[in-house]
Amino acid sequence: MRCPTLDDTTSALLALLPRGRAWQTNEGVPMPGQEIGFAPPGFNNDAFSTVETKPSIIWQYWRSVAVVFQYATERLCALRQEFWCQSASETRDEWMVEYGLPDACDPFPDLCTKVAAIGGARCEYYAAVAARAGWSITCADITNDCGGSAGNFQAGCSWPGGQIGGGRLLIIVDLGESLAYVAPAGALPYAGHLQAGSGLACEPDISPLQCILDRVVHAHIEITYQTSGD
Repeated sequence: MRCPTLDDTTSALLALLPRGRAWQTNEGVPMPGQEIGFAPPGFNNDAFSTVETKPSIIWQYWRSVAVVFQYATERLCALRQEFWCQSASETRDEWMVEYGLPDACDPFPDLCTKVAAIGGARCEYYAAVAARAGWSITCADITNDCGGSAGNFQAGCSWPGGQIGGGRLLIIVDLGESLAYVAPAGALPYAGHLQAGSGLACEPDISPLQCILDRVVHAHIEITYQTSGD
């Protein structure tokens, strides 16, 4: 698609004029006129045009109309570029609002990447989203031994009115391979402050990962996080 120039628009308008001498279309179209490019005494008149003609009044009128039409055409051509993320410029702010950006928890912080995202419900997709943010994860299904498949039913596990639990997913975070993980500062225990069973350091903070995965994992799935490689 090529957007017409001002000359193209002018020619298109002149081509729509009625036929006849009154419109100067009996032998072509109204002429734009011609200005002298060089002083006649200073150049060889056979090599350079020294003819000067006044522009047609009809041509000047429709040229002014073409300027308005050309502006509208240029804006329409520019609007066409706003329909794609890669070429949008004037409506960039509207695109950001439409897709909820910027958002520190969004798994696709880049606008065009989010527009092109297809989504999924498989562990490979979740792992790819996490890897983009600097986290290394694997996942597995958490199944209930009480029912769920042939051979796994047990007597006494079901009762009238009982409900079947939602899908559960175990996400194992490899902290050693996660570039985004920042280990907490260790602190030695003080006498009188350490209690039996208490850890010597704070639990790993994986809240940035949880924030991201909460945006892509389906809402009906219950997630359990487990860390390794610390």
